[in-house]
Amino acid sequence: MIIHLPTGKKFNNRKEAKIYFGTAYYYKMEREKKDLMFTHNVQSATNEYEDTTEIPTKQDK
Repeated sequence: MIIHLPTGKKFNNRKEAKIYFGTAYYYKMEREKKDLMFTHNVQSATNEYEDTTEIPTKQDK
């Protein structure tokens, strides 16, 4: 799911968001990493994945 942060509009996939915003503007927002929040591990068009991994913490022995 993709959420447009300023308006709160939700999209199920990139195709819906691109149709709504227009391809060029959508890619611009995605490249600049602003105004869009990706959930459920959606792959961005710039070939970057949302980082959902947790950094392992040091454990005392």
